[in-house]
Amino acid sequence: MNGTLIKKCLIGLLTYISLILMILPFVAVYDLGNESTLLLYAGFICLSLVILPKLRYSLPLLLVAWFIVLYRIFPYGTGFSFDWLIRFGYDFLRAVREIIVGDVGYITELAAVTLIVTWVLFLAMLPIIFRWFFFTYAMMLTYLLTVVIFNRFDLKWHIAGILICGMASAIIAQIQIWDKRKVAEWTMVLLVLACLTFVAVYLPRTVLRDQLVSRSAMIRTHLNQAGFYRFIEENGTPSGSRTGFSENDRQLGGPLLDDTTVLFEAQQNTRHYWRVESKDFYSGKGWISTIRQEDVRTDPVSLTVADDQYQQLYKETEDILIDFMDHGDYVPLPYGRSQLNLTAGAQGLQADDSVRRVDLIAPEVLTQLAITWDQPDYTAEKLQAISLQQPDTSVDYTQLPETLPERIPALADAIVADATTLFDQVTAIESYLKNTINFRYSKTDAVYPEDDQDYVDQFLFESQVGYCDNFSSAMVVLLRTLDIPARWAKGFSPGDPVTTEGTTTYTVRNQNAHSWVEVFFEGYGWVPFEPTPSFQNPDRPVLQTDTTTDETTPSESSVAASQSSTSSATTETTTSSSLSATEAENEPWLTTEVKQLLRNSVIWLGGLLVVGLIYLYRHKLFRIRIWLICRFSQTPLTQAYPLLLKQTTQVLYRHDAETLTDYAQRLEVMYPLFHGSFIQLTAAYDAYLYGKSQEQGYQQLLLHTADQISQLKKIK
Repeated sequence: MNGTLIKKCLIGLLTYISLILMILPFVAVYDLGNESTLLLYAGFICLSLVILPKLRYSLPLLLVAWFIVLYRIFPYGTGFSFDWLIRFGYDFLRAVREIIVGDVGYITELAAVTLIVTWVLFLAMLPIIFRWFFFTYAMMLTYLLTVVIFNRFDLKWHIAGILICGMASAIIAQIQIWDKRKVAEWTMVLLVLACLTFVAVYLPRTVLRDQLVSRSAMIRTHLNQAGFYRFIEENGTPSGSRTGFSENDRQLGGPLLDDTTVLFEAQQNTRHYWRVESKDFYSGKGWISTIRQEDVRTDPVSLTVADDQYQQLYKETEDILIDFMDHGDYVPLPYGRSQLNLTAGAQGLQADDSVRRVDLIAPEVLTQLAITWDQPDYTAEKLQAISLQQPDTSVDYTQLPETLPERIPALADAIVADATTLFDQVTAIESYLKNTINFRYSKTDAVYPEDDQDYVDQFLFESQVGYCDNFSSAMVVLLRTLDIPARWAKGFSPGDPVTTEGTTTYTVRNQNAHSWVEVFFEGYGWVPFEPTPSFQNPDRPVLQTDTTTDETTPSESSVAASQSSTSSATTETTTSSSLSATEAENEPWLTTEVKQLLRNSVIWLGGLLVVGLIYLYRHKLFRIRIWLICRFSQTPLTQAYPLLLKQTTQVLYRHDAETLTDYAQRLEVMYPLFHGSFIQLTAAYDAYLYGKSQEQGYQQLLLHTADQISQLKKIK
């Protein structure tokens, strides 16, 4: 077996190992149950490409394997025949068309599997046939890093294995492996591989991972909005959480996947948040309600709900009509006083005044509710004059776990150091979370805290990336360290408005679910505050000189994050605040986020362009180096000849005991294009080393030989 075949076999084996390391997480994520089929498929492809490197011979076999593996995964209950092929083609084209036109918000299973089966084929061809190692292994690592970010998989050894295979393949392609190597050279190769393994294993813990996550945030946000991660979660991801209202908030954290299911539609004029309930007990991991339901009111038709602590006059009155669409039992309500009238679809209403929550009794698929709403008047100038007081209740709204890290209250003290009133303290903490560059909003990049970590502490001091659960929980905890009564509220952002013939209808979806903060002010009750970046609660009290909330809430397409959430182990709470129709039309498309995306794209494209140019002109770079030596060095022969010799040994190996003269003669016998130039240079270099001549006049010969070596490496 000659050396070339040995190279191909080893590169083919390393490619197959890399494909295995990539396929296994894919099978786990999508729960296909066809692990052996995909592994055999990858092995057959690699073997075929090694045995039949000419694509005109191997491509027919590869296409047959491509169809067979898809048939094994999607058999349709029929034999492998032309009829199956027609049905598969029809289903695939329909799936692609549905994705393009937006009939589905996710990548269907058939389209995803077809894509990965095709991608495996190309990832095998690129290193084995074309020797494109960098691009191939970069794509594999990108996929695995994506899986690591959005799933609780431990893939550090997969990443390390692919890095080792990639480096080993590149080295094998460059060296003459059938010749005896020096121990020092092998030691150096092993050290390089060991360093790469160490970097791969600890990549998720380094700044490099943070940079990777930050640079790719815009792309992953778009994938999330398109439903890609929702599809992954629906097909086997063990830890993915989806947007939506959750009753269980004991364990918060982790990334969140978008869900665009419509929950209800409301005909109204005024934009506002939809409050469902609040929770009082922070465990260090999430939120629990410790309030017992003692005074629960029920009525088959009508109830009035309001905050008993609110003692001010109400502002305007508005009529709201809500159509529920199998959303659950809870009734989302605006802040203020609401007179509820059930018109259809349920047996009655039930109100728990302790947490100001209303539920439907035996709701049907379509339920309609009419609300007469009196808007509250949270006057910020008057709140400035209110001092700190605790609410008259047995519930401790300053509760914190005994294990709370000490650096959290220290941070709270530093934030409010210059605040003189209760309102100033609250808004100082709100502004610290909402408007500083320390924190970044992202549903896709949020992480799970470790078992021994406090949820808020991990967010404030380590990841500093999250969505509304992180920001709202952090604000409540910071306020409570100052003995300011605060609680965690949850519900929905306003929704998407559509105005037809003078009537505005707000459509609220699962992805509009949201969490925020309520702070107690004597005489005003529980007042809402919004610490999550890019969100604005219309009921939040605003001073006439306050500029911290003049921002507009971005629409669904805003990349900065118009969505936030309450996540749990199963379903989560999140939101997306929307612009009014007029604001959306006037909003410039070139937002800060789009500019950042364009800037990052230019950087990446520029980097790829530089790498590509270096690769294309790598042989000329060697000649430029020799030219610089000839132009500026006083001893060009002694400096340039070792470089020329090093380049030739990459083409023809020099034995340990072989003299320079013997090697030069053997080189020119095998490669006559030198026409004696390398022998002449070698003789001059030997003569100079042994003091038989002075170095002079070899510049042109050095440049000529460098040109021949560059041509030789291109041919090789």
